Amino acid sequence: MAKRVIDITRRQFLVGAGGVTVGLPILPSLLTKTAYGADPTYTRSPRLYWLTSEHGGAFESSMFPSPSLLTQSQNLYSDHTVRAGTLVPTTAGSDTVVSPILRANSSVFTPSLVAKMNVLWGLDVPFYIAHNTGLHLGNYARNDGNGDEGKAVQAFPRPTIDQIMAWSPSFYPDLGSVRERSMIFGSRPVSFNYSNPDTKSGSIDNVRGETSSLAVFKSIFVPASGTAMPSRPPIVDHVLESYNRLRNGNSRLSAGDKQRLDDHIARIAELERKLTAGSSASCGNVTQPADDANEHQGNTPADAGKQISLYNQVASVAFMCGTSRIAVVCYPDTARYVSYGGDWHQEVAHQWQNDDPQSKLVASYQSFFETSFLDMAAQLDVEEAPGVTYLDNSLCVWTQESGMETHGSVSIPVVTFGSAAGFLETGLLCDYRRTGNEASQYDPGAGGTQVLGLLYAQWLGTVLQAMRVPPSEFELWGSKGYGYPYLGSVDWGPPFTPHYTSTTSRYFTDASNILPFLAA
Repeated sequence: MAKRVIDITRRQFLVGAGGVTVGLPILPSLLTKTAYGADPTYTRSPRLYWLTSEHGGAFESSMFPSPSLLTQSQNLYSDHTVRAGTLVPTTAGSDTVVSPILRANSSVFTPSLVAKMNVLWGLDVPFYIAHNTGLHLGNYARNDGNGDEGKAVQAFPRPTIDQIMAWSPSFYPDLGSVRERSMIFGSRPVSFNYSNPDTKSGSIDNVRGETSSLAVFKSIFVPASGTAMPSRPPIVDHVLESYNRLRNGNSRLSAGDKQRLDDHIARIAELERKLTAGSSASCGNVTQPADDANEHQGNTPADAGKQISLYNQVASVAFMCGTSRIAVVCYPDTARYVSYGGDWHQEVAHQWQNDDPQSKLVASYQSFFETSFLDMAAQLDVEEAPGVTYLDNSLCVWTQESGMETHGSVSIPVVTFGSAAGFLETGLLCDYRRTGNEASQYDPGAGGTQVLGLLYAQWLGTVLQAMRVPPSEFELWGSKGYGYPYLGSVDWGPPFTPHYTSTTSRYFTDASNILPFLAA
């Protein structure tokens, strides 16, 4: 969906189809004679946008670009060569085509956006996780327990990486303008954190998402001017004395109840911080959206795209205003992106290996890419500083629940836009599979042989570091990368064992390394 950029008296206004009008803040670099676009000292804190979709099941030949693009190689290990190459799109009618799924109208999917894109092939979760929403952001415990391996991992929950960032002093060194540390859109449980994130203690709980884009807009919008909020003692001060007396003076209080009290006080303190934040934000003139994602339940393909686009508009407002730098959008399945009236899960996703269901999967993912994921990239691809766009200073990620085999976790597709403020190289197809080694091959029964590669946990570790969160802040359990280190046996026995071998093998111990080819 194209957005208009209008030049009005040296200021920029972005107009979205949902009625959002954003007046960009005054940019100091434009008020001086210094050309900051060419100045290496110009830096910007990166933002993260993550779009998740359930299922998977599209043949790799439909999801990934042609392997003929892989012109570079690197010997990661003596018996494992990884490859990469520049994305070179083709044209089909009015569309730009990177792969059958990564295809969209050329008026939006421009050469500039292709050059800011990455497609990653060969990232695995090495056990049977099946139905889940936790894989995307690193809480593998959030699965439905379909099999012994998923049940075993349920005992080891983790905060998701969006929440690791949200509470990281490296990601948010200054919370002065931040109204929401992270914005979670949708009702599916995809984001998780400690019950007391400030002290990293308590249970690992779902961070509930919001289905109303308008409600999130109201929580993150800070007017450019207005009457200052009167100074008053923090809310938490009113209850602190009673809290201390009860928590520390009552011998009958259990450890669990002390944790509940701590969690409650921490929530009050965070609420107080949100209410007083925003003094350093500069949002310009922002018109409240005229539409709400709640009004669009995805009953038609156009309606489904509209719902996500409204979430995207609010997230882009927050990124531009500086009132939040993290947005996660969880979408159930992509059945709504094509006209289908049956049981998508059983009749399409579970029949992925058959021609007719496969064609429906490919069509749904192509529509999802064009109307929802590419939509966010296009909304952010406007100038933030000379020669640098908001997209350049962001990382937009799309992940699916599984790879080519529905509920299988070989080669989880990862598609991105943006360089995370210069941390990542872009415009690449990266193939991390251990091709040419029979011990790493797997035949799921359709769509061609799959090949094992590197751990998806290494991708999560790469993202954290791209967001400027160092390993010392996420290697909290003595393991590298991110996500519980577990190696299954269901569907991962011979010939797989020679590949990942154990949780102390090279793939696990190297999982905090930046993925090959991506470091700028």
